[in-house]
Amino acid sequence: QTRVLPRILSCPVAPVQYVLAKLIRCFVLCALTTVLLLVASALMFGIRWGNPLKLGLVVFAWAASMSGLLALVFALARTKEQANVLSPMVLMLCAMLGGGMFPYENLPAALQALGQYTPNRWAVLAMLGVVRAKPAAELLVPITALLALGIAGGLLGLALLRRRLAAGDRA
Repeated sequence: QTRVLPRILSCPVAPVQYVLAKLIRCFVLCALTTVLLLVASALMFGIRWGNPLKLGLVVFAWAASMSGLLALVFALARTKEQANVLSPMVLMLCAMLGGGMFPYENLPAALQALGQYTPNRWAVLAMLGVVRAKPAAELLVPITALLALGIAGGLLGLALLRRRLAAGDRA
């Protein structure tokens, strides 16, 4: 609509560089939003989030997973409008199935089975581990799952977007 993409791609910038820059921007915004929520909840409600280093690692992994998920959503969407409609729907669904809105244990078994594949489920498990002062070894599985989801979504989204940009799709 604004013809910014064709101008950017006419510069000596490879499509993959453009997509990576967008992905990094998404990561920074996800991480910053999470940090702001953690700080606000600590100040307003007195929540003690535990070890800041472990918490930082969880925030990093969670932001990576959400960035990968959003890269995939934006790669699958054909228009900006589709992406703007799909992304909040996907994020809300992940939050609901992953235990971010209400207790995961209260979900029916079928929804719990789906929820275990969401970044939100793994992030909730990691955050609970930090709050409960679990050893770093116990945080390894949820953090690894978050990073794996982020890498998989990011690589798949990057490949799809790169292919679309190389084919001349400017949507």
